[in-house]
Amino acid sequence: MIFYHLIGLIISLSVLIWGADKFIDNSSLIAKKLGLSELTIGLTIVALGTSAPEIFVGISSVLNGTESIAMGAVVGSNISNIALIFGVSCIGISMRPTKTNPIQFIPFILAVVVLGLGLQDLKITKAESIEFLFVFAGFMYITYLYRIPDKIDESDNSNIQIGKTTLLLILGLLALIIGSNYAVINAEKIATILNVPQVIIGLTIIAIGTSLPELAATISAIIKNKNDMVIGNVIGSNVMNIALVVPIIGMFSDVAFEEKIMSRDFLVLSVTSILFILITAMYSSSRFNLRVIKFIGCIFVAGYLGYILKLSNLI
Repeated sequence: MIFYHLIGLIISLSVLIWGADKFIDNSSLIAKKLGLSELTIGLTIVALGTSAPEIFVGISSVLNGTESIAMGAVVGSNISNIALIFGVSCIGISMRPTKTNPIQFIPFILAVVVLGLGLQDLKITKAESIEFLFVFAGFMYITYLYRIPDKIDESDNSNIQIGKTTLLLILGLLALIIGSNYAVINAEKIATILNVPQVIIGLTIIAIGTSLPELAATISAIIKNKNDMVIGNVIGSNVMNIALVVPIIGMFSDVAFEEKIMSRDFLVLSVTSILFILITAMYSSSRFNLRVIKFIGCIFVAGYLGYILKLSNLI
C-alpha cells in the first residue's frame, strides 16, 4: 500500500513540476506582450496560481470541520515560502535582481500585522475577515498602480501566439493545482501508514505540500534567470494566502485555535517576514556580493529545516 502511494507522490510531483514550467514560461510571455515586468506578473498571475492549493485546503477544511488544518497550512506555507522557497532562490541566484519598489511591501506587512491582531484571541471573526479582504483589495490596487513596464522587444512579441500561450498557461495552472492536490493526498497517506501524528501532518506535510507549486515555480524561474518573478511570487502568494484563505475560515466558522499557533508559529512567520523584507530591499545593491546572498539562502533553508524538526519533536 505504501508503495502505491509513493508512486502516486512521484507522479504528482512530476505533473506539478511540468505545470510550473509551462506556467512560468507562458505567464512570462503574456507579461512581455502586455508590457509588464516579471515582478508584476509574479505578484499577480503566478502568485494566484500557486496559492490555489491553500485556497482549496481552506474551503475543504471549513466543509469538513478541520479549520485548524487550514490555519496551520496558511501560516506554515507562508513560512515555507520565505525560508525554504526564497532561501532556495538565493542559493541558486546567478544574476542580481532589480530593486523591489518599497510600496510593494505595504500589503505584505499589513497582511502579517492584521493576521497577528486577529489571532490575539485565537479566533477569526467576520469583521476581521472583511479587514483581510480590504488588505487583498489594497494589494491588487498597489500592484496595478505601481506595475513596472518591461522593455519590450517587438521582434520577440510578434512571434507570440496569444491563443496557444493562454491555453498552455491554463494547462500549466491546472497541472499545478491537480499535481499539488494529489501530492498532498499521497504524502498524507504515507504519513498515516507510518503512524505520524495527525497534528504533525497538518503543520508540516500539508503546509509543505501546498507550497510545492511555489517551490516548483521558483526552481523553474531560477533556471530561467527570472529572480524578480520569485520575489513577486513570494510577496503575492503570502498576501493571498492570508487575505483570501483566512477570511474563508472567519466567515464560515467560529473555531478557536491552539495557543501555539500564535506563540510559536506566528512568531516564526513574523521574524522570517522581517528578514525577507530587509534582504530583498538590499540585495539588489552592488555592495551585496552574490556569495553573501547564497550564504543567506543557506541560513534560511537550514533554519526552516530546524523549524520542521522542532515541530516533529526530533530536536
